[in-house]
Amino acid sequence: MQVQPKVTVIMPAYGPTTFLAEAIDSVQRQTWPNVEFIVVDDNDRDSPHRAATAAIIADAQTAGQDIVYMQHERNRNGAVARNTGIAAATGEYISFLDSDDFYDPLRLARCVGIMQSASDRIGGVYTGVEFRKGGQVYATHTDVTPGNFLAETLACTFMLGTGSNLFIRRSVVEELDGFDESFLRHQDFECLARLFERYDMAACREVLVTKNNENLNLPSFEKSLAIKEQYLAKFAKLIESLPPSQRAYVLRNNYAWLGELALREGKRAQSSAMYAIAARHGRLSLRAQLRRAAFWVRSWTR
Repeated sequence: MQVQPKVTVIMPAYGPTTFLAEAIDSVQRQTWPNVEFIVVDDNDRDSPHRAATAAIIADAQTAGQDIVYMQHERNRNGAVARNTGIAAATGEYISFLDSDDFYDPLRLARCVGIMQSASDRIGGVYTGVEFRKGGQVYATHTDVTPGNFLAETLACTFMLGTGSNLFIRRSVVEELDGFDESFLRHQDFECLARLFERYDMAACREVLVTKNNENLNLPSFEKSLAIKEQYLAKFAKLIESLPPSQRAYVLRNNYAWLGELALREGKRAQSSAMYAIAARHGRLSLRAQLRRAAFWVRSWTR
């Protein structure tokens, strides 16, 4: 009898446990039979969220659910939590799930089926996603296609939908050395950019992941600018190596997004500056744009 590949599901747990029990249940209801489930608790030891998380895990384990429960001594961030899970994983594939998202029961089976027949060039697979707020579906994304989306990922326009939509060969995750733990945001894009340097992604149009957008806690413009600077600086050489049209696309979208965020916060001067940088994407090098952005930050924070 052929052994079915093992899938390791890694769930970082942090903050309120509103959806945690249902998220756990969505893993337990998978039709794929060979699943290793690792929950990494990234709450501070004395946090009420740690106690609530531990209680939910204990209840699930008492009910017979097979969960490997790991605890950080203190909050370290989502990238570290994922890497903790990766280090403990034994599955051939790794599937990530945030503690406030859900899987359709067929999620793992569909992804394994696609990857089992995929070439070595395919590093992972992503699927359709639905978005909920207040228990109601407000958007569905099924326009997913296979291929390489390096430029779109660098531009932060690749429609992954959620980190819960990452299903990757474990060998690829290990080759990439997991997630960059210095990134507090853009962790998924950062990892995917490195993946797309070497691999393509397969796609499944079925809606197999639910993203609960109850807390759209976007960081402030100033924090977002720092995040973008970190992201663009890490991949500066890669962005510069892209064809001019793709390089312009990457820079335009990142700075236009910052301009929109600043405008929503009523920061007109900052918004104008970001839109101006986006408009000059074809005439400024990435290094020059980062210098200009740093100048604006220094000016605004004096």
